[in-house]
Amino acid sequence: MKISLPEDAPLVAVWRGDFIESLHRGRVVVCDPAGKILDAAGDPEGHIYLRSSAKPFQALPLMLSGAVDEFGFTGEEIAVVCASHNGEERHLAAIRAILQKSGLDEGALQSGAHPPLYAPAAARLAKSGEEPRPIHGNCSGKHAGMLALCAYEDWDPAGYRSPDHPVQRRIRQAISEVCGLSPDDIKIAGDNCGVPTFAVPLANLAAGFARLATGEELSDELAGAALRIRDAMRQHPYMVAGTDRFDTDLMQRTDLVTKSGAEGVFAAGSPEGWGVALKISDGASRAVRPAAVAALANRVKLPDGFGSVTVRNLHGEEVGEVAGYSG
Repeated sequence: MKISLPEDAPLVAVWRGDFIESLHRGRVVVCDPAGKILDAAGDPEGHIYLRSSAKPFQALPLMLSGAVDEFGFTGEEIAVVCASHNGEERHLAAIRAILQKSGLDEGALQSGAHPPLYAPAAARLAKSGEEPRPIHGNCSGKHAGMLALCAYEDWDPAGYRSPDHPVQRRIRQAISEVCGLSPDDIKIAGDNCGVPTFAVPLANLAAGFARLATGEELSDELAGAALRIRDAMRQHPYMVAGTDRFDTDLMQRTDLVTKSGAEGVFAAGSPEGWGVALKISDGASRAVRPAAVAALANRVKLPDGFGSVTVRNLHGEEVGEVAGYSG
């Protein structure tokens, strides 16, 4: 059965000269930790796939298990478990450390391979004559965390990507608790890196990030794990993304904990007691930053122009911008 697209709204305009050339539609919602909707545009109840915005939640079973303390993972290593990283050297070093402390090596990673997201890192890898390996992929930190949980619990790591593996069952349970749903209410499909991706209503994602940022509405044990993950991401924002990346830039400038995902997904939580989540309907990544900054405009102080993306021609000349749409 195919489900129709929930009602959306114009969120981002692409200006060229004095005219709007294109318009990105989407949905955005702000919730408090109790799940109360504080603000919304478009349908906040329609499901979205969390994609990489789920990574802080996917790290919860690792934190809850005791593996983080048993293996002595650092804050940087916890942060890279929650990352869609650039594949810069600090990211790779942290992932290797996670695997080494868990008694594993790169060969255990099943995250799929692609060149580093950071162009200079990709160029250096190509110049060396090496082919991209799974560790270079942006999801390798998440996979290293899953493997560490397997090592701690003495589970067979070979099938850790399967929805029926204990790792994935624990992740689904953690997402259900932090987002305020039953596990059966969470829909599953395949993510690009080979593990399950989870679909929840957009408002539940916003509430989940409000809880991640505050620990409110969670059991004491889960709140403690969530706040340790929040603190690691906040203290090491470079490890969550990297050079010239929106999540890193935003966490360096604010007190938010943030995580973007593929296909135009973004979520953030504030210690002041609210969370925001958005989905760009056409999945365009260029629209995420302007839409997110527009959604945060009345709640967080950011520099002028922080939310716009310059459009340049092949000569490097500015010919337009991608910016939040106000009607």
